[in-house]
Amino acid sequence: MQQLHFEQILLATGWDKDITLKIDPSGYIQSIERTKSHEMGETITGAAIPGMPNLHSHAFQRAMAGLAEKRSSPTDSFWSWRKVMYGFLDMLEPEDVTAITAQLYMELMRGGYTAVAEFHYLHHSRTGQPYEDMSLMSQAVIEGARVAGMPITLLPVFYAHAGFGGLPPESGQRRFINTLDNYQELFSALQRLEMQDPNLTLGVAPHSLRAATKEEIVELLKFSPETPFHIHIAEQQKEIEDCIASYGRRPVEWLYENFDVNKRWCLVHATHLTDAEIIQTAKSKAVVGLCPLTEANLGDGIFPAKRFISEEGSFGIGSDSNICLNVARELESLEYGQRLLHQERNVLTSTAFPNTGHFLYKKSMSGGARALGQPHGGLQVGARANFVTLDLEHPDFYGRDQENFLNILLFSAAADFKTDVYIAGEKMVAQGRHKREEEITRTYKAHMSKLLANL
Repeated sequence: MQQLHFEQILLATGWDKDITLKIDPSGYIQSIERTKSHEMGETITGAAIPGMPNLHSHAFQRAMAGLAEKRSSPTDSFWSWRKVMYGFLDMLEPEDVTAITAQLYMELMRGGYTAVAEFHYLHHSRTGQPYEDMSLMSQAVIEGARVAGMPITLLPVFYAHAGFGGLPPESGQRRFINTLDNYQELFSALQRLEMQDPNLTLGVAPHSLRAATKEEIVELLKFSPETPFHIHIAEQQKEIEDCIASYGRRPVEWLYENFDVNKRWCLVHATHLTDAEIIQTAKSKAVVGLCPLTEANLGDGIFPAKRFISEEGSFGIGSDSNICLNVARELESLEYGQRLLHQERNVLTSTAFPNTGHFLYKKSMSGGARALGQPHGGLQVGARANFVTLDLEHPDFYGRDQENFLNILLFSAAADFKTDVYIAGEKMVAQGRHKREEEITRTYKAHMSKLLANL
């Protein structure tokens, strides 16, 4: 039984001092004890906070960051960005995906994330033909996670259509497309892998209401009834307009009319909600998956977080297109978007948690853990010992009260300082450097040299 002694630590019950965690060989916390005696275990100096779950990532998009930042039409938008993305992914082979995923997850870990939900829709060969092993691309992602040491919730994405009402897919989508039978074969193969890998959790994900019909979503809900169920929804105004034209309802409105949406669901983005939809989503206990910096980059809009939180809605954060890989910057962007929208300060808080940094961190951690279906809801008995340490000698932290540590982390330059990160009680990042960083980055650069030469 591993023992770690903490000078200061943020437990599920709040900040505490002189705490020893006993961690079993699988990396789960077995006991939490108050003691000043730490002769039997390693002492963690500074202050420890729980690691953050990342509830939405498209790993391969890490490698195209910056490639779409050129105006391509008078009305440049998500839809023109998507054309660039389709062109880039056309080049990727499984070994490229492994290298990119390992690099990304290493960087996410350095940025304070300690588990990832991978919304994975790149399934087939470059011609669109399935590989002999349907799970080959998924295995490439899983291998990248293994190399980086990142626990992963893999969400193999069901994608069958180009638009509402079952429109036939476009050429650029050929690597995504599956029938329900194909998807069943893929999912069954991944279930076998899940049983062998304690760091792999499996979920189900119809890409969007554009890409899956009502009848297909009904079948997908049967595949694994207790696992996380994620879907993109209400991200763009065009999506809203197209849904109304096809179904006579807005996307979230239609979803709730046709399905029993509950705490199993993660509604990714949900950027454009009416007041009635906000109340209904909060009441259902579904987690809203927010990716503020990607949503800003794509020009999606601003999620009505203030109103949603007033209804006690659940949310978590993700890195989506992976243009930013830092927990603090993502949460800072979420709060600042609301400040600009409402022309107020300290918008996202509650009566119980008037401290903005603490509220945002706690709510995102809780919602993210539920969306991942993993035990990552804070440092408590039964949870995996995933945590980040804060260097209290950093000028921004020095001499400050612990109740302000998360405010400082989110709203000062300290967000970019070097941290230690532990996964299942093992130090994976020391002073901002991952234990396999040199090897992972060397491999990533070799693959990028080849890919960029073909652009």
